[in-house]
Amino acid sequence: MVKKVTENVYVIEHEEAANNVIIVGRKGVVLVDTSLFPEKAKSIAKFVRDFTMKNVTLVFNTHYHPDHTFGNVVFDVPILAHELTRQKMQQFDTGYFETLGIEYFEPRLPDVLFEDEFEYEDGIKVLFIHGPGHTPDSSYVYIPSESVLITGDTVINNIHPEIVTDSNLSVWLKTLDKLPQAKHVIPGHGDIGNSESVKAMYDYIEKIRKLMIGELAPYEIESDPNFTNRQHAEMLEWSIRNLTT
Repeated sequence: MVKKVTENVYVIEHEEAANNVIIVGRKGVVLVDTSLFPEKAKSIAKFVRDFTMKNVTLVFNTHYHPDHTFGNVVFDVPILAHELTRQKMQQFDTGYFETLGIEYFEPRLPDVLFEDEFEYEDGIKVLFIHGPGHTPDSSYVYIPSESVLITGDTVINNIHPEIVTDSNLSVWLKTLDKLPQAKHVIPGHGDIGNSESVKAMYDYIEKIRKLMIGELAPYEIESDPNFTNRQHAEMLEWSIRNLTT
């Protein structure tokens, strides 16, 4: 499903899969995240051409996870990402693909790298900013003129987030606290939100942090609407295991 956010920003939602975001510039389109499957990425590329009458001219990966990067192989354009994203993706081998149940192919690595912030302009200024926590390389997109914030998995709406083995809860909270104020907040997964989505995510991660250090009892989370109203409760159990191994 495609949802219009502003005149220049659209979201391709895939139920609970990673959101893809289209930023329409004067000459071309910036695509944020490319999905897990190359065939899906081909469909996205075709849709962009048909819908905007322009081609994707820049791809941005918010972080290295395969549901945000494996579709890179479809695009013969610059791939922008944090320098750690490339380092992480260089570690993808046949064994990693086997754990995902996917036949191996050579991933397309980012080739335009930044450390702290990267500015891009095509009739509209787009800022790409490093915001670690969910993963060390996690980054987000801010479009000041549109009041749009595209968070990757730093913010997740309506679904329990993935807290992975290289997540850092304290750093994640710092990133959430620094996110620019925006009217429209597009999460890595889930529905389009607003500043309340960022507050809810901060509350979620802070309570997980307190749970892990014994400042919060499990029953307090079990009765918290910010937890009980999210889908896929099994993800919470999985995340706790990642934090304790």
